[in-house]
Amino acid sequence: MKYTRKLFGALAILMVASLVFWLPADMVSTSTLAGQRSAFSPLSAAPQEPPIGQFVVGEPVTPVLTQAARDLPPPAVVPVLDREINPRLNFNSNFNPNVDVKGGPDPLLPIQAAAPPAQPDAFGTPIFNFNGQGYTFVNPPDTVGDVGANHYVQMINATDVAVYNKTTGALIQSFALTSLGGCATGNGDPIVLYDQLANRWFLSEFGSGNALCVFISQTADPLGAYYSYSFTMPSFPDYPKYGVWPDAYYGTANESSPSAFALDRAKMLAGLPATFQRFTATALSGFSFQALTPADLDGMTAPPAGAPDYIMRHRDTEVHGPTGLPSSDILEIYAFHIDWTTPANSTFTKLPDIATAEFDSTLCGLTSFYCMGMPGVAQGSTSALDPIREVIMNRLAYRNFGDHETLVGNFVTDVTGNNFGGVRWFELRKVGAGAWSLYQEGTYAPTTTDNRWMGGIAMDGAGNIALGYNVSSQTIYPSLRYAGRLASDPLGTLPQGEYTLINGTGVNGSNRYGDYAAMSIDPVDDCTFWFTGQWNATSQWSTRIGAFKFDACGTPDFTIAATPATQDICVGANAAYTVNIGS
Repeated sequence: MKYTRKLFGALAILMVASLVFWLPADMVSTSTLAGQRSAFSPLSAAPQEPPIGQFVVGEPVTPVLTQAARDLPPPAVVPVLDREINPRLNFNSNFNPNVDVKGGPDPLLPIQAAAPPAQPDAFGTPIFNFNGQGYTFVNPPDTVGDVGANHYVQMINATDVAVYNKTTGALIQSFALTSLGGCATGNGDPIVLYDQLANRWFLSEFGSGNALCVFISQTADPLGAYYSYSFTMPSFPDYPKYGVWPDAYYGTANESSPSAFALDRAKMLAGLPATFQRFTATALSGFSFQALTPADLDGMTAPPAGAPDYIMRHRDTEVHGPTGLPSSDILEIYAFHIDWTTPANSTFTKLPDIATAEFDSTLCGLTSFYCMGMPGVAQGSTSALDPIREVIMNRLAYRNFGDHETLVGNFVTDVTGNNFGGVRWFELRKVGAGAWSLYQEGTYAPTTTDNRWMGGIAMDGAGNIALGYNVSSQTIYPSLRYAGRLASDPLGTLPQGEYTLINGTGVNGSNRYGDYAAMSIDPVDDCTFWFTGQWNATSQWSTRIGAFKFDACGTPDFTIAATPATQDICVGANAAYTVNIGS
């Protein structure tokens, strides 16, 4: 969602303001959200936004115990007109919409072009490749999913959940998230995460008014019952994203200032009343929609004891400043340390900027909802597809290898200076008590006449990386592809081929597209990538789910060795070998 990408009709809610400590206990606030450009007008809105950087602590929210998801009926089909008519909330009044700095060719393209060709690998043959949930009369679908010990769970607007058997790919059951109960007026922006440390599921959407609806499964079964929490934020929490961390579920949202918040994970896993803590970052000058992205843990090795969660965004200095950096841009990183016992000790600290190669965020300007062309739809026309240039895409994947920590992310950039998108991806590393630094970065755009964007990226337990994304152009209908690299490949490259999950066959009927996708790692083998995203068979969107892995990850099924390794044998003579087979 973007500038409020998901307002489904009127949001007419009175908010109980005692949920945040900085409001008088008896205050009830109603106002109109500024900047609305839709026939749908919210009838209530946020209390006054606290100053930038002000710390907010929520009062405890008591959860509702839901019924089991397996007892719910399938989601109802609502045959009405598209329920999103490009609503747009301009939360940042300080941006300059006239900035349109055009760069030349992306400086990292030659590095990718020089990469050696891929060697044969099972990575190019998906283990699973099937259609997920379909059109729900809402644009865009906000396709997201995650994989657990036994299931793959996909969510789409608005807001439907599908649970698949991870072993067979078969759909077990689907249900509407709102029908679980407890947060009865959910509206979209779904997120699903598998909390590997606790063997639980985290499902979320935003609710009416300023609510975030969060559901925590009571067991490892995503079709069981949930603890349902409704957290009321200080202002409307557009485009929420989350990450699992040992001491909290960390989140971010597009508010009047980009926000970062923490939910009390330990209390929520136990079904106890839970609070949130929230900070804000300074708004950038170039985007009217903007949001930070939180780190989400992959693998069973937790971060070092007491480590903060890391929150990031990218900063095109020609667009947002600062001046004096003509040949580099910036990744910003914040350390969010939470203290649930003494909230005054919690901190949200900006760490040193990380310089990157130049990237160009001005894809058909800085605020348009259109850019990426399709067959019969010109690049940059108002019917072209939304580039989502403003955020590091879901997820920012964190992994702890013991001798170093990593953060892997991606965002779209103009690779030609003429509004063609490619994926800028990066890997940061941190060793011990040292600072985060840029280990490698690359731009993936093997053809600069086609758009590649809406990426999802992750790293497996062996350090290999996979990137999934959309592709479209004047000759390519919106499709889904993926690429990758082995840990041993040249830095800054994804040389392990480009593979197609599904070729599109239709032009999307709306310029709203994707909003996000999701790449996740199977927690059992720590090797298999699962990716889901939007594609088009017709003018009404479809979704796809794919799984794939590198040969170079994981333990072989068996080993075989012969002693001696070689022998000289005369014709007619016998040769003795000792053969050892290991599991």
